[in-house]
Amino acid sequence: MRPNRKSPFLLGIAVIALGVILLLNNLNIIDVSVGYLFTTYWPLLLVLWGVDLLLPDAGSGDFKPGRRSGALITGLILVALGLLITGHNLDLYELNLSFLWDLFWPVVIILIGWSLLRGTSGSGGAHWAVMSGIELKQQGWQLEDGSFFALMGGIDMDLNTAEIPEGEVRLNVTAVMGGINIIAPPEITVEYEGTAVLGGVKFFNEDSGGIIAGRKSAYKAEPESGKKLILRCTAIMGGVEIKHR
Repeated sequence: MRPNRKSPFLLGIAVIALGVILLLNNLNIIDVSVGYLFTTYWPLLLVLWGVDLLLPDAGSGDFKPGRRSGALITGLILVALGLLITGHNLDLYELNLSFLWDLFWPVVIILIGWSLLRGTSGSGGAHWAVMSGIELKQQGWQLEDGSFFALMGGIDMDLNTAEIPEGEVRLNVTAVMGGINIIAPPEITVEYEGTAVLGGVKFFNEDSGGIIAGRKSAYKAEPESGKKLILRCTAIMGGVEIKHR
């Protein structure tokens, strides 16, 4: 499978354009206020992000229309929002953007609370990393049902070093402006359900993210063992990654 390279391409075009403007400015060929350009046209970065999500994964070899429904909606919202704000910055019309922030933070808090309410309670309890870090990499640590919450912090779990019981283990993981990394052994089956709000969840080679995105997926171990990990992941302006070492 070839990697998808359209994201670096679009970002590269934007960076090159900025560099060219700065160069011409420094050579006195043009006279442009970089500050004005940024404050006026920064919403076009949202448009680029949206276009990046809308473009099909040409050449990746694994494009499936059903897998991109969340990315399609997010891409359309980003393009529309970027164009609306750009038009406002150019004084084409009046647009009150304060209501977006008035809605945004309460929604984020509600989502955090919802994530906590639906969290798995179990013998493993709840683990919090608030502006701090948790590392579970020591040999022989016990994996049990429980919840992991990273708020402006980080959590790293290496399940290759854990004692994993037979049957199902359920974990609820939430990253808010932080990151959670989980390394899963290839010999256990992993089922995953993820929600991302201005964040991203990467499940092995599958990504979901954007303004709002949700996804379910599974990795089936071959040969299948009697051990299964069930993950419920939420990323709010943060990231969760599940991978094999």
